[in-house]
Amino acid sequence: MSRSTALTRRTFLGVAVSAAALATVGCPRPSSGQGVKVYIRSGRGKRVSNAAKSHNHNHLYATRAAALANPAHPGDKSKVVSVVISQARYDRLFAGNRVAVDLREIR
Repeated sequence: MSRSTALTRRTFLGVAVSAAALATVGCPRPSSGQGVKVYIRSGRGKRVSNAAKSHNHNHLYATRAAALANPAHPGDKSKVVSVVISQARYDRLFAGNRVAVDLREIR
């Protein structure tokens, strides 16, 4: 095989990325207008305690400030990230001016 016709990693990756981009052209994109932004605490990429994992998994917050003010324990290193939920779910969870919801109590 001559050097000009050899398939290199760079060529292969370029073709693969282009094919992947073309494959997603017709896919619907998530729209920020389809829901309400709420906040959660996330330990992703960090070493967090089991208490923090459980706490993070089960709590939603209406505001970023509420999420920052409610760590699992004083040493909790979880970060605050936003997620989008439907307007109907937001209205059900945060009725009556609630700013924090424990999902274990809702079910």
